[in-house]
Amino acid sequence: MVKKVKHHSLGKLEIYIAPAHKVQHGTRSLFRKLFPKSTYMHLIQDARKEGIINAAAHSTHTSFTTDGKVITFSVEGDNSKLAMCVELVDKREKLEAFFLKHQDLLREKVVIFKEVEFWDVE
Repeated sequence: MVKKVKHHSLGKLEIYIAPAHKVQHGTRSLFRKLFPKSTYMHLIQDARKEGIINAAAHSTHTSFTTDGKVITFSVEGDNSKLAMCVELVDKREKLEAFFLKHQDLLREKVVIFKEVEFWDVE
C-alpha cells in the first residue's frame, strides 16, 4: 500500500530564557508574591490557553548569553542561569499574536521564528 506524505506550512517560535526569570504578578495571592512562577512555565501554560498546537520547554546542558559567559550544567551547582528554550508551533499569525501579547516578558530575549512543515500521512 503506497501512501503519500501530506504537508503544510507552519511556524516555530523559539524563545531562549533563563529558568530563574520569573513572572511578576500584580495583586495575586501571597503565595505567588513569595514564589513567582517561572516565565517559561507561564509561557507554556498560556500557550495552551491560547490554543497553540504544540509547546515544549527544553533545557540546555551548556549555553551562553549576550554577556558571553559559558555556563555548564552541574548536579551540585546553580543552574538558574542556564538557558531554556521554549518552543511553540502553530500558524505564523497565531505566533505573532502570542509574541505581541507577551512582548513585555520577551523584551531583550532571543526569540527566533522559523518556517517549518507539518507532516502527516494521507
